[in-house]
Parts: sequence; C-alpha cells; structure tokens
Amino acid sequence: MSSGPSTLLFAFMDAQRWRPRPVPRKRGGMIRLYALETGSCEGCAMEIAALNGSTIPLEGSGFQLVSGPEEADWLLVTGAVTRSSASDLFEAWQAMPAGKSMVAVGACALDGGPFQADYATLGGLEKISRVYRTIPGCPPSPRDIFQALVALADEGFS
Repeated sequence: MSSGPSTLLFAFMDAQRWRPRPVPRKRGGMIRLYALETGSCEGCAMEIAALNGSTIPLEGSGFQLVSGPEEADWLLVTGAVTRSSASDLFEAWQAMPAGKSMVAVGACALDGGPFQADYATLGGLEKISRVYRTIPGCPPSPRDIFQALVALADEGFS
C-alpha cells in the first residue's frame, strides 16, 4: 500500500462518505444523556466517555452528554448493579425529570455479565426492572453506542 498525501486524502474522503448523518429529533431539541457506572471493569463507561472526544458527531446528531441526572432525558447505565451502587441508581433515576428513559449499555448492565455470580453484585438491570432498551457488547464500541442511540431515537424511544 502506498503512503503520502493522496492516500491520506482518499482515506478522508472514504471516512466522510460513511460519516453518520445528523438525525432529526421527533421531540425537537437535544436528547440529553447521563451515564452512570454501577460497578464493573468500566469498559463500557470508557467507551461512552470516548464518544465526547471522538470523530462521531454526538452533539451534531442531537445528543448531549450531561453532568447530572437532573438534566438528563436518558439514563445510560453501565456495569453490573452492586449492593452499594443500587442506591445510586435509584437516586439518579428519581432525580431525572418526567419523560425519562433507561438504556442498559453492555452485557454487565443487562444481566451482570461476568460479575453476576459475585457476592457483592445484585446482577444487571433485568434483576431490578424490566429492560426495554439495550446496547449489547462487552464493551460496545463508541460507534456501536452511537448507532444504537440513533436507532432508539428513530424508533421514537423517549
């Protein structure tokens, strides 16, 4: 494979072709996301954090990561729910405004993943509540997370 300016230009052109397009919001405005790590290896939490500094146009596509649950529309839960984090999850959920939604991000958030048999782990969200929306993976990549968020928004999930 050759290298040089022309190779870089072709790579950029190809990246632009596959770049995600902005998604029109059915509700209007941004969908505000709050990520809560409830206990695990933190792989999924790091992938969500990577969305902020990546080439994926998160805010340009109608999503915004916020710093507190009281500002959020969607709660992105990562990690298995532990005995000590269950109260944090409950408090974050209660602090969110009406119209809130929860998304389990990664295997641990759904069913506890490899931590489900641990004595300090209650399991995943499915042990606590019915889980309607999930983003599978261990961990899902930032692109997988973004594409799933876009799909959920397109479904009218709010």
